[in-house]
Amino acid sequence: MCKIENKPNIIPSYEMQDIFKLYADEYTSNHTLTSIQKRAITDIRNCRTSVLGYNAKECCECKNIEFSYNSCRNRNCPKCQGQKRFQWIEDRLKTTINVPYYHTVFTVPNQLFCLAIFNQKIFYDLLFKSASDTLKLFGRDSKYWNMKDLDDESKQPKIDLAFFGILHTWGQTLVYHPHIHFIVAGAGIIGDEIVEPKYNAKFLFPVKAMSKVFRGKLVEGIKNAYYDDQLELDDDFKDCKYFESFIDSIVKRKWVVYAKSQFSSSERIVEYMSRYTHRTAIANSRIISIENNTVRFRYRDYKDNNKIKTMKLSSDEFIKRFLYHIPPKRYHRIRYYGAVQRLSKIKHEKIVTIENSENQINPDKPTKPKCKKCQSTKSETIVVVDGNQKVVQGLMTPKILALKREIQFDDSS
Repeated sequence: MCKIENKPNIIPSYEMQDIFKLYADEYTSNHTLTSIQKRAITDIRNCRTSVLGYNAKECCECKNIEFSYNSCRNRNCPKCQGQKRFQWIEDRLKTTINVPYYHTVFTVPNQLFCLAIFNQKIFYDLLFKSASDTLKLFGRDSKYWNMKDLDDESKQPKIDLAFFGILHTWGQTLVYHPHIHFIVAGAGIIGDEIVEPKYNAKFLFPVKAMSKVFRGKLVEGIKNAYYDDQLELDDDFKDCKYFESFIDSIVKRKWVVYAKSQFSSSERIVEYMSRYTHRTAIANSRIISIENNTVRFRYRDYKDNNKIKTMKLSSDEFIKRFLYHIPPKRYHRIRYYGAVQRLSKIKHEKIVTIENSENQINPDKPTKPKCKKCQSTKSETIVVVDGNQKVVQGLMTPKILALKREIQFDDSS
């Protein structure tokens, strides 16, 4: 996500919704789409419009009532991730370890595109398993931990990690690029004890060694899936020799495990990773213009000193790239590993709960909507009406009906 040099709360002039309203019908008539891709297009087109109905919220402080159209809640919609992001931050800070954290990214060669795009669930599962198993393998090795504080150094204790991973499939220009961001606590967990990394100031585990192990595990997984006839591939791959030659060429390429320097606290890493957890392939704020079957958007060029540049794509190409990044149905893009699931049961002074007060994470970009009258973020939904004008929550009172007429709220679909 590139940082746009605008005030943080400015409403974008153009949105994915506009692109789909203008060009999606033509695109869908000329291309074969999956049911989940079709659903995403429909939901994004209808998001926060009268088609989905509306709701009324009452401010808990000043009792001001505000109306808004219902969100589609599709995880691929750029407008529907704010509240989920806020809740994720709160959940992660409920039980955390007060140690430095490490950001590690596992990537694969671009040549695997042809295999991954037609076998997304299988490939993503292999990617998660290969990367997480690599981290677990290195985490169990006592030579990477400072074991001097343990009572009996002669024993080989079971060392556990606490980490989670987030699947991303896009680059800044929306190209298909599957990779996983992992956040690893800089702590070896042995029962209720916590040991520090031996090379704490420099790195957690050696990235070159991790790259080789990760490559071996993923290649082995791909081969097993191929010989078990689990993969959808071009006819060329029906020849085993062709497949083996393809795998050999992949192995010879550079596999990158990227390790970012440590973060000093849980608050910082959770705030940082929240930018990755509930994101779509492109934010509305990056779209510059939509005209003449062309979409222009901003992107950050990491190969050119992180400069902000502009890319122009045909509407057809833009939609195609966006749809690449819609994950399979019910596929979990965030996964938790090791001791992260049992942190609340570990009794240690470094296991803490951090209170996330309003706007603590990033005061310039609040994730909770504010009351237009008193600016409070505390509100209660008092009525919800669906797209068929049926009240599905709360009670439509004379007060609400009168207020709708007063402000001339349009609820017609």
